[in-house]
Amino acid sequence: MKKILFILGFIFTANVAFGQSMFDKLEDLDEVSSFIMTKDAFELIKKFPDAKSEDMEVFNMANDLNELKVFSSSDNAVVSKMESMVNTAISKSNLTQLMRVKDKDSRVKIYVKATKNKDLVSEVLMFVKKKDSQNKLESVIVSLTGEIDVNKLSQIANKYSNENKK
Repeated sequence: MKKILFILGFIFTANVAFGQSMFDKLEDLDEVSSFIMTKDAFELIKKFPDAKSEDMEVFNMANDLNELKVFSSSDNAVVSKMESMVNTAISKSNLTQLMRVKDKDSRVKIYVKATKNKDLVSEVLMFVKKKDSQNKLESVIVSLTGEIDVNKLSQIANKYSNENKK
């Protein structure tokens, strides 16, 4: 009986420890701004009756989203820590680089975690690092987890891209 309780306790502890994102540590730092949106929030937003139907496309895509996390900082030490955390997450989670963009003073890298279904990814991780007008570094981490339909995401991106060109 003790053996079974020990095993159950170990499994529960492991799930709690690994259930949180490594980026959650950033939330406690004063130098970091954060925004966290949970699955419940995605569900609640879809229920708003005043939302326009074309705006709801984004949230309809979000049917199976678990969480959206955004962390940003302009503290040099934290920017370095954030970049290190992203690199660790990439290797530990076996993320594949989807794209990278280099513009004058900014770098954007986007990674995904593929699933067996080629139309779905289970995680999108974006890291932005840039210099502001005073040459001070800023960084942003965006983490989106859940079941993300790449086709719907692409359609929405194309739609908004075309609207911005007008």
